[in-house]
Amino acid sequence: MDIEEKLELMKVLFNPKNVAIVGATDNMIKIGSRVFGSVLSCGFTKNLYGINPSPKYENKRIFGKDIYPSLDKCPEPIDLVGIVVPPYAVIDSVKQAIENGVRTAAIITAGFGEVKTEVRQEENKELVKIAQKGGLIFVGPNSMGFYSSEDKTSPLHLGFGFMMPRPGNLSIVSQSGTMGTVLCNAFQNIRYFVSSGNEASLTLEDYLEYYARDSGTKTIALFAEGLRAGSRFKEICAETTKKKPIIFLKAGTTKTGARAANSHTGSIAGSLDIYQSLFKQTGVISADQIEQFIYLVKGAQYLLPLPTNGRLRVGIVSGGGGFVVHLTDLCEKHGLNVVDLRTEPNGPKLIEDISKHLPFYWSHNNPVDMVATGNPNVYKTVTELMLNSDCFDVIITMSSLTFLDRMKLLKPINEIGKKMAELMKLSASDRHDKAIKYEIELNQKFPNKRIIYISFGNSLESLSLEKYDENKIMVFGGNPENAAVVLKKLHRYQLFINAKP
Repeated sequence: MDIEEKLELMKVLFNPKNVAIVGATDNMIKIGSRVFGSVLSCGFTKNLYGINPSPKYENKRIFGKDIYPSLDKCPEPIDLVGIVVPPYAVIDSVKQAIENGVRTAAIITAGFGEVKTEVRQEENKELVKIAQKGGLIFVGPNSMGFYSSEDKTSPLHLGFGFMMPRPGNLSIVSQSGTMGTVLCNAFQNIRYFVSSGNEASLTLEDYLEYYARDSGTKTIALFAEGLRAGSRFKEICAETTKKKPIIFLKAGTTKTGARAANSHTGSIAGSLDIYQSLFKQTGVISADQIEQFIYLVKGAQYLLPLPTNGRLRVGIVSGGGGFVVHLTDLCEKHGLNVVDLRTEPNGPKLIEDISKHLPFYWSHNNPVDMVATGNPNVYKTVTELMLNSDCFDVIITMSSLTFLDRMKLLKPINEIGKKMAELMKLSASDRHDKAIKYEIELNQKFPNKRIIYISFGNSLESLSLEKYDENKIMVFGGNPENAAVVLKKLHRYQLFINAKP
């Protein structure tokens, strides 16, 4: 089957008229039940059929849906089958699908190409051969399934990860199901997500090309242990990055990690140097670790495009001096320009304006140390003066997002401490919602400015983060170095795509 035929069939895979789950069960412990339930729980409104030949399911329903003994008993031709049966039954299920005219499938079952025994390798070869002969494409095997919101009125999650995505414009491929679930929970608003598994039929390169051509996909995120077709991957990336960013996290970069990758998905990990060279040539944004990967994907959606007139000009404002000094070091280390207001054209005027609102002993330069000013209105005024000054491309400041969570961690050792802790929690609670509201309103007031918030809690797990994500506001938690690294990498990407051929 050639690539164009595959891509045409993938339109059916990602937007089927109906779905059948082979191996559907009402036993909530089993994967067949979780997959069947996932299809319904994420909003699929088209016809869903359960397939289970066991006599106990005769005239039975699961989650209100009829169960049939085989595909040929379904009341209409099936577009897509999910196969959730033991390994020994997978090939027969694929044969049954082909006999009934099905051209697309997702094989959740493991135990094929990743198992390095002669028997399982032969079984894998036979599976591929039968599917190719029958003109059927499939996700997996050894997959946690996929999600598609191509039809936003009927999004499809044919999988079993602990995730309930919502429609969006981010498209993901993950060769790891577990990592894929982490990513879907971190982003949520998703166009496509595929846990590609062993890639016995459809490969990462196939999904990438589909995303590249899809007008609804604005950003692409890839987590991979290895590639099946390096030259094709390079060609797709070289064309795609001109229109939409691709963020890549490569696993299996060490000798031991490469060995683990081979036993996990059967992929060949390859040299990190080769990948880094490929990324540099094609404009792919490479992440060094998981948390940075998540922030790069969010940054690509929330911060791009960035200015390209020289080094990125950064303004830093905070209530404490130590934080701004450390962040200044990090920005300089990663090639960002922490603007010197004494030499910036509009800088002296900004110093003069800020001095009207801060004590005489403030820093009188950027970064702006608010010298522990307790008045939140002054913080707002100074931040807005900086945004209006035209001295900066990006403003980095502290967020109140996880402040209340940190107050809840206080562990007083006596009665006085308990009273102090309660007072601090009450104060934090009163300020928390107001501060978050202001931070969101500030971004709405300056839609063409880039504002980055630093939170010293774990912002990735904060329930309040959803409000920021809905408004495309960038919040970095924990390590402020992530902010500097992400800005550097996104700016490098912007320079790459703006460069003349």
